[in-house]
Amino acid sequence: MKWIFAILLVINVLFFTVMRLASSHGTESLQGHEPVKAEKIKLLAEPVKKPEPTEKPGEVIGVAKPNVCLEWGTFSGNEAKRAAQALEKLQLGSKQIQHKAEKPKGYWVYIAPRKTLLEAQNKMAELKGLGIQDAFIIREGSKWKYAVSLGIFSTAESAAKYLGQLHEKGVKAAISGSRSQEVDAIAFQIKDVSDSMAATLTKLKLDFPGSELKALECKKPDDAVQ
Repeated sequence: MKWIFAILLVINVLFFTVMRLASSHGTESLQGHEPVKAEKIKLLAEPVKKPEPTEKPGEVIGVAKPNVCLEWGTFSGNEAKRAAQALEKLQLGSKQIQHKAEKPKGYWVYIAPRKTLLEAQNKMAELKGLGIQDAFIIREGSKWKYAVSLGIFSTAESAAKYLGQLHEKGVKAAISGSRSQEVDAIAFQIKDVSDSMAATLTKLKLDFPGSELKALECKKPDDAVQ
C-alpha cells in the first residue's frame, strides 16, 4: 500500500508542476497585448498646409513693372517736322508724346561743314563705302550747317580713340573737338509698344540717319511739348 501512495504522490507533484508551467507561459504570451483603454486615446490634429506661392520664377508679387517707353530722337527744324508727319501716319494718338531733348555737352568727332547739302551728302556716301554707318548731316544752324557728325563722347580721350579708328579706316577728313553748343531739339516717346510697332519704328528710323531709338522710362505728360 505504501508504494501505491508514493506513486500517487509523484503523480500529484508532476501534475502540479505542469499546471504551474502552463500558467506561466500563458501570462508571458499576453504581454504587450493589454486591452486598449479609450480614455487614454488622443486625436492628433492634421497639420494645415500653407498654399503654394503662385508667382512665376523671377517675378516679384506686388511690385509693379516699370513704365517703359520707346524714345525716338533727336530732331530739330525740318527733320522734326518730317518725323512728326511720319508718326502721324501710324495713328498712335495718346500713346505718343513729344518733348524737348537734352543734348549733353562734351566732345565730338566730325567732318567740317561742306559748302552745300549735296557736298555733305556725297561725303555721307563716301563714309558708307568705308563701312561707316553711324553718321548724320547737321542741317540747322549757321556755324555747323552741313557738317557731318560721326559721334558724340563724354571725354576727350574717348573721342580721340574713335578718331584714330576712323583714320585707320581711311576717313582722313575727320577731326575731333569740344562740343559746347546746345541744340534746340525734340524727341518722341511712344508707350505700350507692341512687337509689330517696335519693328515699324525700327524700319522708320532708317529714313532718318543719325536718329536713335531706345527704351527708357516714360516721361510724365506734363513734360510734353504741345
